[in-house]
Amino acid sequence: MRSGADRRELLLHRCTAGRHRSSTYFKVVRILAARGRMQVVATRVTAAESAKHPYRAIFHLDCFAKGYVMADLPTPGARSRELCGTMAVHHKLLQQSESYRQRSAMFENRALAYEGRMRAPMRTGPITIPVVVHIVHNPAFPAENISAAQVESQITVLNQDFRATNLDRVGVPTVWTDRIADCRIQFALATTDPDGNATDGITRTATAKTFFSAEADDVKATATGGADPWPSDEYLNLWVCADPQTAPGNSILGYAQFPGGPVDTDGVVIATTCFGTIGTATAPFHLGRTTTHEVGHWLSLRHIWGDDGSGCSGGDLVDDTPNQATQNFGKPQFPHLSCNNGPNGDMFMNYMDYTDDAAMFMFTTGQSLRMNACLDGPRASFLVAARAPAGDLRPAVSSMAAEATPGRGEAAAPRSVPSTNSSSSGGAGAVADLEGEVALLRSLLDEINGVLARAPHWSAPGTR
Repeated sequence: MRSGADRRELLLHRCTAGRHRSSTYFKVVRILAARGRMQVVATRVTAAESAKHPYRAIFHLDCFAKGYVMADLPTPGARSRELCGTMAVHHKLLQQSESYRQRSAMFENRALAYEGRMRAPMRTGPITIPVVVHIVHNPAFPAENISAAQVESQITVLNQDFRATNLDRVGVPTVWTDRIADCRIQFALATTDPDGNATDGITRTATAKTFFSAEADDVKATATGGADPWPSDEYLNLWVCADPQTAPGNSILGYAQFPGGPVDTDGVVIATTCFGTIGTATAPFHLGRTTTHEVGHWLSLRHIWGDDGSGCSGGDLVDDTPNQATQNFGKPQFPHLSCNNGPNGDMFMNYMDYTDDAAMFMFTTGQSLRMNACLDGPRASFLVAARAPAGDLRPAVSSMAAEATPGRGEAAAPRSVPSTNSSSSGGAGAVADLEGEVALLRSLLDEINGVLARAPHWSAPGTR
């Protein structure tokens, strides 16, 4: 709770006076807290002042045609220094789900094999991942219902960042320019919904909520004031909402679910003020890099400092990112040293740090390899869909799963999957295709084993 002496200069939501309808902003000049409630005294902001500040949905006041307004409001959450809630979700799932623990361990074995060059990525060309953006907005704050143009601005940033075509990559220090990776991952708003109907890839859901909990994942279901996901093996679900929190009053920019978690909560959540590059996007998180960071998590990337507090013992499980003591904020100057990592110091311009949007420019080759391991493994359904003929892709995925499951004592025969590599003709190409199919089948078997692990009374035939 804020103390009675706490004072803030905060820009408020534009509001409408009873008979005096106008676009008016108010700023807080005094906050008095008592019994978990707040008395807010605010003064009208001049047109010149309001032009300097972007929209921030922090408070909602009833406006009067006076020079000030007082209202009784719930105590708002303060932005925590922990800008991302992904690791909190990860630790929750590790504690709650044996299946998730098993899947996480299996993936780390796969990623280690890729890092050690014992396995190679299946694909050589880019993959395009269909995206659905679920806009969950409170009608009391109209700006939360962001425009399609703002959504499209975010997709543009994702494509630039994951293909290393972002113009600000010139800010990467010379010592690391050879590590900048084109991850060969692209994103596009879905054009077909789960029922086969045409769509613009955007859903809009009105809610009475003013904040959402990463612990409860309440933004991800209509029953809890959010929006239900589309099938997470076919779409990247992005939820955009006001004020996601890891704990009551502890606001964050966003969070993601690592591969291997529950399908009905799989995806990424981003605060309205950090999504895209126009509209409600607010500096210093106004260039779409929060979503780049969280989609990196969705594809298995860890924070670059290793989430070990301020120590130097952790790591991000990638071999070409320097050891780093803790997260960086703002716009550090190169070199920024920690953990005896001189002369070059922290790779704070990496998308998986906490710096401002204008200070992060790159993924590394090692991070790209780890994301490839993810796409060949727990997110292999997107590769299967990319290889399948046009039309409904679910039968192709279901057929692969069915053939990967031996039945009645018979081993499943591999199914032929067309290769996207035009150079796969001849013996070497056939071997590469076969290795790719084996990788897909292994991934699907991993998924099946995870499902079976959730059934405590299940045992293999003949073992009872």
